[in-house]
Amino acid sequence: MDAHDSLSPPSLASAVAQARAAQPAWAALSFRERARALRKLALRLRDDQELPRLISSEGGKPMFEAVGFEVVYLLESIRFLAGRAGRAALVETCRRPFVFPWKRARVAWRPRGVVAVIGPWNFPLLNNVGDAVAPLLAGNAVLLKPSPHTPGASRRVEQLWRQASLPNGIFQVVEGDAEVGRALVDVCDMVFFTGSVAGGQAVARRAGERLIPYVAELGGKSPMIVLADADLEAAARGAAWGAFANSGQICIRPQRVLVQAEVADAFVALLVHKAQTLRVGPVTGDVDVGALMLDAQVERARAQIADAVTRGGQILCGGDLLADQPGRFFAPTVIDHVAPDAALAREETFAPVLPILRVRDADEAVRLANDSPLGLAGYVWSANSETARNVARRLQTGSVCINDVLVNYLCANAPLGGIKQSGLGFRNGPEALRQFCYPQTIVEDRALLGWLAAFVRRQLAFPYRQRTLRLVRWLIRVIYP
Repeated sequence: MDAHDSLSPPSLASAVAQARAAQPAWAALSFRERARALRKLALRLRDDQELPRLISSEGGKPMFEAVGFEVVYLLESIRFLAGRAGRAALVETCRRPFVFPWKRARVAWRPRGVVAVIGPWNFPLLNNVGDAVAPLLAGNAVLLKPSPHTPGASRRVEQLWRQASLPNGIFQVVEGDAEVGRALVDVCDMVFFTGSVAGGQAVARRAGERLIPYVAELGGKSPMIVLADADLEAAARGAAWGAFANSGQICIRPQRVLVQAEVADAFVALLVHKAQTLRVGPVTGDVDVGALMLDAQVERARAQIADAVTRGGQILCGGDLLADQPGRFFAPTVIDHVAPDAALAREETFAPVLPILRVRDADEAVRLANDSPLGLAGYVWSANSETARNVARRLQTGSVCINDVLVNYLCANAPLGGIKQSGLGFRNGPEALRQFCYPQTIVEDRALLGWLAAFVRRQLAFPYRQRTLRLVRWLIRVIYP
């Protein structure tokens, strides 16, 4: 199979057949052996110079983000999941049922089989190959379908997999459009999808018809709450980096700032200054912010900005494409006094645009933050740790950072996912491994108590006896007082 060609239905069938043929032997390996294979791949990823160049050129992102975000995330994910914590998450356990103490229940985590990973274009390594790590370590085969806009990084990793002489058929890249994605959902045993809410709903419907499990990380409109006692310089720096990194094309990034009115002027001034000093342009030079990926993002950002302005919003910097740069180079944009019902305050924006909403206090900030169908991430800035934690606990989001941004993605030991319409399931943490398995329970007699098990079986089986019923009723009163 040539991974450089879009897959027609026959070649897709061939990829699935290869995966199904190879998966049982992969699953039969010990966790240590699978971990050793992933570490072997990680060494090639670490030393490969072509991979960061592909990520940067395809996605229009600075080399720092290609290496510091994507490559580091993948290496850290493999390091953690292939280590002791990952092995412990999948170890077979032996449990002794309280009601039947002469029994023991062995619980083992079995792989699902063939997992389809359908990735987005904004992070061609992190959200594509990165999402294959957990299912692979859990013993599954993976068919990865990257976005048609950024397939190069996935292709390169597939080449590195082969160069490392890792098992054929276990990790394959299948290219194509949404139709290939739909076909994968129809033939695989589980799906990991990252993309839009509409795309996730379509995957959920197809998976539901087949009754197969799926994981979905979807859209976000993550709030950043800045309380009056916050370090405003640090908060402004965090807002600028979080909102404008990867040209604003990050699902979990701060997409709206809810700042207490009494410090809003000072915070906004600092933020605007930082936004105006960012270097924007082609990633062939020293830049901080690259290009937007698609024309549709430009038009969406323009429409949301126009709507915000008609509702009283004030553009303090940016607002459109840079006039002196050919291409989709959108100036980092800060808009103050945005109305809570404006599209810019409620709908996802995949562009370097950050709306400011002024609030009276923490209660109003939490209310506006939670008034959203999305719940991916949240951010709280305060000098008081207890106050910050209390506000964080009240946010209806899958993760919260206190006095920082984006670092939740690199916490490989903790689950990361969304609630509401932001998705189901998660990546990262030991929990990520288990969700690509099903628990199988095997109940058997304990070796030294087989005689007791045989006696109880005779008492409980047909024919029912009144004396046994009286004994059961007595035991109920004793055991459950």
